Amino acid sequence: MSNLNFIKYLTIVLFLFMGQAGQCCINEYRTLLSGKLVFTDAENMAPIGRFNANNKPYLLEKLHEADSIYRLTGKLEDYSDLGSMLIYTGEYLKAKQIFQDIEQKTPGLYQTAANLGTAYELLGQNDSALHWIKRAVEINPNSHRGSEWIHVKILEAKVKANGDEKYLWTHSILSLNFGNDKVPVNKTNLDLHNLRDHLYDQLNERMSFIKPKDPIVAQLLFDLGNVCALTLDATSGLQVYQSAKEYGYSSDLFDIRQSYFEKLQLKADFRNKTEGWAKDNPLFALTILGTIFIAGLAGIIFLFRRIKKRRHEKRSTNR
Repeated sequence: MSNLNFIKYLTIVLFLFMGQAGQCCINEYRTLLSGKLVFTDAENMAPIGRFNANNKPYLLEKLHEADSIYRLTGKLEDYSDLGSMLIYTGEYLKAKQIFQDIEQKTPGLYQTAANLGTAYELLGQNDSALHWIKRAVEINPNSHRGSEWIHVKILEAKVKANGDEKYLWTHSILSLNFGNDKVPVNKTNLDLHNLRDHLYDQLNERMSFIKPKDPIVAQLLFDLGNVCALTLDATSGLQVYQSAKEYGYSSDLFDIRQSYFEKLQLKADFRNKTEGWAKDNPLFALTILGTIFIAGLAGIIFLFRRIKKRRHEKRSTNR
């Protein structure tokens, strides 16, 4: 690269840094699997759970509120809400009894079937949980944005495992295939955006109750990481991979992909850090920009004069 082109390149880059610096707190550069840099929302795609089950005082307060409301109104809906709060506070047996009572009084409600399935699963009664979750899907197949098919698959795997956790670590829950190379591929032409929503919804619910390490959550997070990398960027994939690692996921393929995504992210990190520096040091950045501009202008003048001098000398020699 000539000095002139190098100066021109630096000038353009610095102008871009200054133009984008004011937006770095909201957006950031990320790298696609193709290696292309994109400027996008700095959203974290890793699910964290709908609520924090460790915040016991808050949950107990909400349980007390739900109990008071039901005692005041006696409504079925408030009775169901009380059962839900019992699940959130870990009182699964009491919750199950409430939903069984509701089912006897008013059978066929989706919410009752879904909550019974959840209560049975948390009690470790997976056969009964599978029965009620399937029943809930029959009543309302569009619940949770149509993602309950994943819940069915999870329970089917747990029934097959019959308490053998090793089985769950070594057998695929959803039988998804993203290839065996460092870059995941959509080998079966799945609707990845839809799948991403479904995985996120199911994990966000499950991670409210299940803490690390867990073979099912770990495996589904790895699947979600692959989908996020394919539909969004390497950074999103890495974010979800980190959660998968926390939940205990481990494999040679996981290590290979994580390493490759990290290399891709280095390009985006350099751009983000440089723009961040320009934002934090605007006067210094402008000074550098001005210096480079002046140096470039001086270089152009110098080259122009040199070319003019050579032409003049050539003409003098030819005379």
